[in-house]
Amino acid sequence: MLDRIHEYGECFTEPDRWAIATVVEVSGSVPRPAGTSMAVRDDGRTIGSISGGCVEGAVVDAALTCLESGATELHSFGYPDDDGMSIGLMCGGDVRVLVQPLRTLGAVDPRFRTHLVRDLPLHDTTAGALLTAEGLGITLGPDALCAAFDGEDLPDVVAHVAADAANRIRAALRTGGTHVVDVTDRAVPECSVVRRLLVESTATPARLLIYGANDFSAALAQAAAALGRHVTVCDARPVFATRDRHPGAHEVVLMHPAEHFTAELSAGRIDARTAIVVLTHDPRFDLPVLDAALRHGVAYVGAMGSRVTHDKRVQELRAGGLTAAHLDRLHSPIGLDLGARTPAEVAVSILAELILVESAARAGSAPASARAEVGSRALPARLRDTTGDVHDGARRGAEPLARLVAAEVGRAAAPIGRSCAVTPRRTATPKEALAWM
Repeated sequence: MLDRIHEYGECFTEPDRWAIATVVEVSGSVPRPAGTSMAVRDDGRTIGSISGGCVEGAVVDAALTCLESGATELHSFGYPDDDGMSIGLMCGGDVRVLVQPLRTLGAVDPRFRTHLVRDLPLHDTTAGALLTAEGLGITLGPDALCAAFDGEDLPDVVAHVAADAANRIRAALRTGGTHVVDVTDRAVPECSVVRRLLVESTATPARLLIYGANDFSAALAQAAAALGRHVTVCDARPVFATRDRHPGAHEVVLMHPAEHFTAELSAGRIDARTAIVVLTHDPRFDLPVLDAALRHGVAYVGAMGSRVTHDKRVQELRAGGLTAAHLDRLHSPIGLDLGARTPAEVAVSILAELILVESAARAGSAPASARAEVGSRALPARLRDTTGDVHDGARRGAEPLARLVAAEVGRAAAPIGRSCAVTPRRTATPKEALAWM
């Protein structure tokens, strides 16, 4: 429920009238990930959505029922029966949804906390419908665990309940998102599951650092912020690095790009989810940033420019000590081959490539069966993998995800070499800087 917690303010003012439905487990093709939630009021009003419409009606009915009974229940939804009478996901996946009256949270208010740990029923209501609820763990008792907190230190009540699973809970908190952690009884040979805990943690938004302020950076900042990224725009030119030009950015920094990137690295604010986009078109400014970024395990490094500009960059970076594996991480010319021309279209192209690269990285860490399932899909080509004019709208291309996965996984193992980043010059005057673009 933490995904929309700030939208649930009115729910907490009338907890007796609201129930929260939360997706706790998914498999196969599903429209929304685990952690997605929806609030349902006793008059049928809803906030949010958990499936895009497939099972919303059934979830609302379950929520209204649980408001009357006070029970916390699990409901499973899969593909509907051939007769079309059952409720299910037309996309063919499976989803389990926890439906809980808000009043059962007691005095716990997770709106101002980053972590939430709750008990889950051991069995879902659908599976136990033909049996009796008593003793089957289909519903939760009044003493069910519900704890909201911050940091990695588990509250005593959570640590006591978790027992040997405490370290797995801490790992889930560090990862962020939504996880189900089973607590087993190791005193018996079968190590049976005696408790299931739903662990939710809000992760800080992934960062996008844009170096170079222009119309493209303004459009990219606006679009990236809409996708939930924390966007920083940095430029050494005071005439362009302004808040008025970049209303979509969370931060606009007037600073030499290389100095800013170095400072962010030193402060520990750049991690494996950070994306770097260089739009300066000036080797004095983009080369030091690219050199440093390609040596670190960031999610994405892209640079705008023509193929001629790209070739010159590569020569300079290679001369500075970057290996072929390092340079293979560079997405330049930047973006997917969508025929984009306007700043807004280019922003879509860049973000589409970023999403593609991140999806490939996730697939690379997935089981082999999952990689095989998506390996044959034809996807739009990246501009870096095409030839000719980057603005040639007639060109079309596709690349199997399997190839992209292999490339991204290989890049992650690239060695670290010496730096070619030169000592950055001080901020250029606006007159000098105007010659960049």
